This record gives sequence, C-alpha cells and structure tokens, in this order.
Amino acid sequence: MAVTASTTTSHGSASVTVDSLPKLTAVGQRLEHIIRYSLDRFQFRNAIFLAERLYYHTRGTGHTTEEHEYAQYLLATCQYRQGQPELAWASLDGCTSIRNRYLFAQCCLDLRRYAECNGVLEWLLQEALPACSATAQQRHKLAIKYFTQALEANPFLWEALENLSELGSAPDPNSIFAEFDATIANVFASRPVLVIQRVKSAMPNPPAPPIIKLEDLQDENINETATEPSYNQSSVPAHDLTKPRQGFLPTIDTNSMAVLAQISEGNGIDKPNTLLRRGTAGHMKRPFERTKQEPAASAVAPAVSKAELQEELEALRIVADTFKILARAYGLFSQNKFTESMVEYESLPYEHLASGWVQCQLAKNKFEMTDYTTAAQYFQRAREMEPSIHRDMEIYSTCLWHLKQEMKLSALGKELKDSNHHSPQAWCALGNAYSLRNENDQALKCFQRAIQLDDRFAYAHTLSGHEYKGLEEYDKALTEYRTALSIDDRHYPAWCGMGDVYIKVGKSDLALIHYKEAQRLNPSNTVVIFLVGIVQERMNRTTEALRSFEEAIHLQPGHAMARFEKAKVQKEMGQYTEALKELDVVHKIAPTEPRVFMLQGEILLEMGDKKEALKKLTWALDLDSKSSHAIRDLIDKVNQDSDTEEQGYDIQHDSDG
Repeated sequence: MAVTASTTTSHGSASVTVDSLPKLTAVGQRLEHIIRYSLDRFQFRNAIFLAERLYYHTRGTGHTTEEHEYAQYLLATCQYRQGQPELAWASLDGCTSIRNRYLFAQCCLDLRRYAECNGVLEWLLQEALPACSATAQQRHKLAIKYFTQALEANPFLWEALENLSELGSAPDPNSIFAEFDATIANVFASRPVLVIQRVKSAMPNPPAPPIIKLEDLQDENINETATEPSYNQSSVPAHDLTKPRQGFLPTIDTNSMAVLAQISEGNGIDKPNTLLRRGTAGHMKRPFERTKQEPAASAVAPAVSKAELQEELEALRIVADTFKILARAYGLFSQNKFTESMVEYESLPYEHLASGWVQCQLAKNKFEMTDYTTAAQYFQRAREMEPSIHRDMEIYSTCLWHLKQEMKLSALGKELKDSNHHSPQAWCALGNAYSLRNENDQALKCFQRAIQLDDRFAYAHTLSGHEYKGLEEYDKALTEYRTALSIDDRHYPAWCGMGDVYIKVGKSDLALIHYKEAQRLNPSNTVVIFLVGIVQERMNRTTEALRSFEEAIHLQPGHAMARFEKAKVQKEMGQYTEALKELDVVHKIAPTEPRVFMLQGEILLEMGDKKEALKKLTWALDLDSKSSHAIRDLIDKVNQDSDTEEQGYDIQHDSDG
C-alpha cells in the first residue's frame, strides 16, 4: 500500500509516491525484530541469514507483494551494511517500491553502474536527468544543482555542503539555516536563548524569512512513526530501515511537537491529548496525515513541560551554531581564504577544536599557505588525538617530504600501513618516503598501489605523475596528471605537474597556460605564483615576471627564491640599486647562499665597483666549489678589466710626459 504526497520547493513542485510499511504476519514481525536486533549489534551474518528466512517466508501463499518487497529490502539492507553492494543490488533487482529503488540506486552508484543509477533516479524524482554522456561542464552544474536541493531539504547534510565547497560553490551557512533560525527565534521570542560561546559570524545575516511552524517541518517523522508495525521499538530506532526522511529535525515525540506548536503560538499546554490531531483550523493538511482512527489507536506519550522542550531546542540550536562555524570554515578554505578559515575553526568550542578532524583542517590551511612547519605540528597533534586517523595523511606525508624529515615520514608510512594495509593514504605516505630517498621506482609502486585501492584518488595519480616526471617518462606523467584532472578538475597540483613537464620539454608557452590555471584555482599559493614568474622570465616577459615575483613576496615576505629571482629581473632591467637592496634581504634569510654573492658580484661589476665585486665573487667561490668554473670566469674578467685599465693609464701617462 502507498500514499501519495505532493511536495513543493523553490525549484518547482513534484508529486512523490512514498511507501508506507506493510503489515507483516506475526511470524514476519518476530523475524524482523530479530533482524533489527542483530543489525543493532553488528551481527551482520546473523542478520543476513534471518533476512533470507524472512525473504523465503514471504514468498509463500497468503503474503502480499508489498510484504515480499519489504523482506527484499531488509535482506538488501543487511547485505549492504556488511559491505556487499553487489549482493544487495541482486536482491533488489526488479523491485518497484520507493525504498527498494532508492537503495538499488545507491548500490548502482557504489558499483559504478552510472547509467542504471541515472534511470532509477529519474523514476524516483519523476524528473528527466541528463544522460551520463553529458559534458563535464553540464555535469558540474547539475551536481551543484542537486547538492543544493539536498541541502535545502536538510541543512545538516554535511556531505552535500562538503561537495558543494569542493565544486567551487560553497553555500552561505546563514542562508542554509535561515528558515531554521527564524523558526527557533519564533519559539524563543519571549525569553533569552543560550548561545554557543566564541561564535563569530563571518557573513551578514540575510533578510528574515517568513515564520513557519516547526511542527510542519516534522510532520513526516511523526506520521511515519504511527504507521510502523507493533514490534518492540525500543530495540532499534524506527528510522533505521524505513524510507529516506523528508524532514531534517531529529525525532521528537508527538506531544512534544504539538506542545511546540502551542508555544510558538503563545497558547497553553493544558490539553496534550488533543494536540495530536492534524488538519485543525489554521493548518494545511500535511502529506502524511493520519486517519482519525489512527491517533485514537496510538499510545499517547506523556506530555513534556515547556521548560524541557525549550531546553531540547536550545541544544538543537547549539548544534546548528556549531555546524555553521564548520560550514563557514570549510567554505572559506575551498575559496583559498586560508587565514579567515583558520579564524573560524579557532572560534569553535574547545571540545570540537580539540578533535583530529579540525586539527587536520587547520593543518591543510597552513599547508596551502606553504607554512609546512606549522602544518606538520597540527597534523602531529591530530595524530596524537586520533592515532587511527587516515584521512588527509597523504597531505601530512607531503608536508614532511617538503621539510625533508625522512625519519618521521618513514615512521608515518609504516604506522599507517600497519594500522590499515588497505589504506590508500598509507601507501601514499610510503611512496613519499621512498621519493624523499630518490627511490623513484619504489615510490611509483606505492603510488600505483594506492590507485589500485582507490582509482578515484586524484592525489595518488598526481604523485605518480611526479615520479614519472622524475624518471623522465614525460608521456606517462602527463597521463597521470590528466587522469587526476578527470577526477577533480580543480586539483591544482596536477595542473602544476603538467606545467613542470612542459618546462622540461621546452614548451614554455604550454607551461605558462597550465601554471596560470593552477594560479586561477589557488591564487594565494606562492609556489604557483613563483612558477608563473619563472616561465615569464624565461619567455623574456620581464615586466610580467617582476609583477609575479612581487606578488609572491607580498603574500610571503620570507620567500627567498622569489626575492632572488626578482633581483635577477631587476638586474636585466638595469635597476641595479633596487636589485642590490633585494639581495641584501635574501642574504639575511639565507646568509650562506653562494648564488646571492655571485649575483651581487655581477651587479657590482656592471656598476663599475670592481673591488667590491671581486670580494663578493671570492666569497661565492669559497661557499660553492661546484660553480667554481663560472665564478672563476667572472673573477678573471674583473682582473683582466683591471689590468686593461692600468695599462691604459700607463700609456696615457707616458704620452703626457
């Protein structure tokens, strides 16, 4: 049996048929109860065995199609939770109920049967979806559209917010929770509300939307509970195996929601038993409305006091405020606003700030700011808080690679691999450890193993590209970089890698295009900006190169290489005084760098200060024996010029006599 409900959103209206739970026989109810009990205790093999018994039981005479499909759903759910989507897919093939088709679509997605998944979703949404052959740009826009709709239906849906941010379309948390905030404010209009400590709003509040009743957001949950079978519901939450929920608020008993409606309207709570009725004056009939007989047949829960309900909703508001901070911080990171993102994370209550996930987010912000030392400290803190953490550890390993901390990197890779041999992050860490020791072949094997474990891991493809580049296998490197970009076209390290390859093969124009794209995706990354400047300098676009180096220095004043290259460009432009000033700063950052002394000597030689030039070149020679040939040539040039001048002076002196 099924009921039809019409729902309207800002994107239009759609008619959706929602399944109600079928009435099982007494035997079926007992089996279902034991299945749920087993799932609750993670006894999946037992749950699957019993679900198979229920499946065959409902195939007998006297059972409806709805009962049999529900048994198929329970069996597929057990299989899916055990990590066997292929078995769940087979169990659900041919089913027609909403819940079965939804789980079937999820199995198709996991099994990468995208065309089949597309067809099921069209049927579920009653909306024609584009073919899987749609262009990347079309898929990108549609992904944003559907994630946005999902977030509108449930503002606590973190996965949708995370995906929107990674697609470059981070939503405004204030807009997400606008209706929620307005509803809560309406409930507590007459008294002060407990607010989360240290919360800072990074965005202006939107205009206040029309006030809606919180009970209207919860009706689906209330009425769905009323249609459940009469097994012991205390053993398992009612929502575990039922249809995907429409509302986003947690389940509150019927009387609580009714009391809330009265509170929001300023009415009393003297008659809790009468508040269960739906469709009373002033209320529109809701999609999942019960019949008049159903409320009478249901057990009425004890009434809750106004103070208890307000306490519960205050807690919900605190959860929402925490979620807003996390959403803002994650969105700012995706927009390359790393400092602002860190400020948001640091405004979290201590219990959330002192979590491995948040510490990793702080580390990633510092990593993108090329502050690898501080990033490593945050990552280490995350590991201390959650030793089993694997997510983002590939970034930690790259951080240690940049810092040349071979012992720590090797230890990290071993610890991650020992804790989970099938972790792609662990194999990336091991690969980085081999790469740091210049064992490119071994590093490549590790990165390829990571790809075997997760071929949608864009960063593993990029790291493989780096190793192929180190082995001078440029075609293979480009293939890996392109694969990474096919997975995530905003993955800027792959764009940089392609630029590196084109530099190696002498295609500066293509290198600049790829570096520029990387800069567009991450405009505050000083490494990328520096690379853009290097190519511009190589292409004799000195004015543009100077501008790029100045931008990198502005973002990172201690960027010694950017200052050194800026001085080289200034020398080429005849700006000798400015170049020497820049090199003085570089000397303070890197006092034993021979190239600084060598460039100072060249500039002083151009300015005619041969004595000082000879001194700088001599220091450079003492510090760098490898470049002694080039330095000696310059010293010889200084000496030859000095001899010529002296000879010219003597000739002039003799003629005067």
